[in-house]
Amino acid sequence: MSDITIRLRCRNLPGARVGESAAVRLGIQRGKEVVEDVSADAEEATFTAPLRIGGSPEAGPPNFLGPFAHGTVNDRFLYLCWGERTANGAWEGFGRAKIRLSPVTWEAITRAQETGAEIEAVIDMTDARGAPVFASLSADRVQWTGTR
Repeated sequence: MSDITIRLRCRNLPGARVGESAAVRLGIQRGKEVVEDVSADAEEATFTAPLRIGGSPEAGPPNFLGPFAHGTVNDRFLYLCWGERTANGAWEGFGRAKIRLSPVTWEAITRAQETGAEIEAVIDMTDARGAPVFASLSADRVQWTGTR
């Protein structure tokens, strides 16, 4: 097994006021916990997810492993989470965006390992109505670099 780092560069955040919520934040999910959350008023938010890679090119697609990886072996993804922090620091989430890892190829993994480069996804985090994006994000919302 070997390691790579995925960098998620989130642009076009909707702002901290969304519906009844006045202090909306965006974070990345590590295991069951949301970490590194920032105000949705930020111009941009960047998260890094170190991942272990299991399997081999001969055996099929890469198997992304580690606390940031979610889903099944055939459908791995990262979660970006929308929510607020309570007065005592607890996370109260109201939605997640799923960033599928299937565009990351063995070729990209090998290149990243050889050069030490991160594989990056630039993500548009606001929909056409100005609201946060949720669910599994379509390919036009996530622009990968270093994957081909």
